[in-house]
Amino acid sequence: MKNKPNKITLCLFYFSFLFLAIGTLVSCKSSGVPLPEKSEVNTITTKVVVRDTVFEILQDSSYYNAWLECKDGKVKFKGEPVATPGKSLKAPKVNIQDNQLKVDCQAEAQKLFAQWKDTYKTDIQKVTVTHTNYIKKPLTWWEKFQIFCGRVFLTLALYYLIKFLIKIFKPV
Repeated sequence: MKNKPNKITLCLFYFSFLFLAIGTLVSCKSSGVPLPEKSEVNTITTKVVVRDTVFEILQDSSYYNAWLECKDGKVKFKGEPVATPGKSLKAPKVNIQDNQLKVDCQAEAQKLFAQWKDTYKTDIQKVTVTHTNYIKKPLTWWEKFQIFCGRVFLTLALYYLIKFLIKIFKPV
């Protein structure tokens, strides 16, 4: 016949379980004293500097050399003309129409002005330092009582655990 747990054992088990649950759920509250702080400001400064420059382009020239002659009242080229281009100038184009001399000289496009921006960025970060001052305070009677009850409960739990293990592993 199996032994049924009696009411005292069940009540002791429920009381110890309730005491354990309440004891583990109780927490300490910190004091509401504000902690001293030290703060630094975070500043980001962006400075944009516009710079420009002028490029100096050296003198350049091209020329056209030819002999002219008149025939029947009209101007004509005599011989082979000599056309020499410059560094950036093309050789001149010469045309004679109705006794009018036209000279066309073209240069390649050049950029004479340049501009750029320099950006300087300064970053200062905000730092907050909190100093915690620990103050040792003596335990209250309630805290001492909780520690004492915890030790008693752990001793009883260890005793019953050992008793239970001996009962299970005891050779028959």
